[in-house]
Amino acid sequence: MVAYATPEWVAAMGENYRSNPDNAGKIFKGITMFLVFRIQADPKFGLGKDIDFGTHLVDGVLQEDSTLMNAADSERKADFILSASPHIWKRVITKKEGFVAAFMGGKIKLDKGEAPKIIALASRSPAVVEAFNRVPTEWPDEMTPEQLEAYKVQVKEFRERLGL
Repeated sequence: MVAYATPEWVAAMGENYRSNPDNAGKIFKGITMFLVFRIQADPKFGLGKDIDFGTHLVDGVLQEDSTLMNAADSERKADFILSASPHIWKRVITKKEGFVAAFMGGKIKLDKGEAPKIIALASRSPAVVEAFNRVPTEWPDEMTPEQLEAYKVQVKEFRERLGL
């Protein structure tokens, strides 16, 4: 199991994306964009501050700088920033709620970028959701109190190490 919203979790998603040749070769072929997912702070999920991670595609190929990032870099690099609570992201990732429904229902906000452009990409969202869904995720809201405390320490350590 990989703890949610950690560097290892983002890396595992990247491996899943790359392992499906249809992602770069068909589904996202010709698409170049820098999309940031913002997980909003939520103490129940052990997150005292927002966490941003980027998915950078060049002609559909996921780039190495698809990683956790600080808010200033997100604002500077991103074509789009999508934000939601960890609870909503979990519902989307676990396929209990569709990305399009969550976005159109206002549960996922567009913090940066043009809505018509992100809506045009929405039909491709199942491929991204699948890359996240295939990561065996350890969700903070399902952790024991002891595990949650250890997760909070882990989050604090990687934030300091990565300058987040």
